[in-house]
Formats: sequence, structure tokens, C-alpha cells
Amino acid sequence: MPRKDPERKLTRLNRDLEQAILLIIKYVAHTTGTEPCQEEIAAVLKSYFTLDEVTNQINYLRKKPLENAGETVPSDLQRPAMRINMITAAGINCLARAGYFIRPIADAIGEIRRHAHAMLGAAPSDQSIALSLKSSFILSELKNQIVHARNQLRNPD
Repeated sequence: MPRKDPERKLTRLNRDLEQAILLIIKYVAHTTGTEPCQEEIAAVLKSYFTLDEVTNQINYLRKKPLENAGETVPSDLQRPAMRINMITAAGINCLARAGYFIRPIADAIGEIRRHAHAMLGAAPSDQSIALSLKSSFILSELKNQIVHARNQLRNPD
């Protein structure tokens, strides 16, 4: 689990989680026409609905044998070690594409891990969380939550 350091605004996720977040960005952009920002993704990952559904998906995947069961990836988050020129950066998710994520994304993954541990009795691996986030049902639900949040901002009632 990453250190709680207020100075650190960006963090790196393990490769499986990075690919899962990038897939969410790509899926939402493809289905809505607008790429979600990292703040939108972090907000929906922390929602109780998402925590429950991802936990259910993790539980399902634990019962299903994995094709690549022998492969393991270290599950540590890494501190960024380079500077990026934000003045010439293009697109809202250029940092994500480079493998750098805002702290709330890592915190949301930590919330998923804690919720799954409380519900299932064992903390899931980064690979299990990533596989769950990549499922078509979870992708669709995350997109729906992002669309709903956007609509709420446009038409607050």
C-alpha cells in the first residue's frame, strides 16, 4: 500500500491496474464521445455501488480458474521519478497514458481492496482487482455512473 504523503500528487500503479484504468478511459471515451478525467474515475471507483459490484466480480473470479495462474506481478505502487512538462502536454489523460495517476485513483483502489477484504475475508491482489475492472459489466456500470454524474452537473435539480 502506498505511503500517505501529501506532497505526492502522482503515483504509479502496477501494470495490471494501469491497463485497467486506461481501458476504463478508452471505453468511456468510445461510448460517450468524451474522455473521463482521472477525478471522474476516482469518484466512481469509490462509490458504494462500485465497491460492491467489483467485490462480487472478484469473488466470481476467485471461483473461476485463471488461464495464466502461474504469472504474478508485484503489487506495489511506485513513486514517480521524472518530471513532465505540463505546458506542452496534450489531452486530459496524458499522464495516465504515461503511467502516472492522481492520488485519488490509488486511494480508490485501496478502498476496493479494503471493501473486498471485509466482505470476502481476504484482500484481493492487484491482478484480481484489475481483471474485475476490465469485465464488461463493470466497465458499463462505471460508464453509466460517469454519465449520470456529468448529467447531474449539467442539470442540477
